[in-house]
Amino acid sequence: MKITKKMLILRKKINKINKSIIILLNKRNLISEKIIKEKININYPIKDTKREKKIFEKIINYSKKYNLKKKYLIKIFKIIIKNSRKIQKKIEKKKK
Repeated sequence: MKITKKMLILRKKINKINKSIIILLNKRNLISEKIIKEKININYPIKDTKREKKIFEKIINYSKKYNLKKKYLIKIFKIIIKNSRKIQKKIEKKKK
């Protein structure tokens, strides 16, 4: 099988998008670290069910707007939120 020039160009675009996603996830993690520090200051719980509900409502709306499968976006964001909680719990334990 031969890879075409067009396919190589498209793969480069995918690689660039993948890098952007990773950079954005890192930025999200850094913000999550700042959020837990604020939560600790005001004695706020790590898990915020109301906030998570709003996040998923927005995700469902985005899935419709951008014609993406809601099921997969929800799975992805559950993983992202779970990771944020782990980061926050780790920082919270260090503060105690």
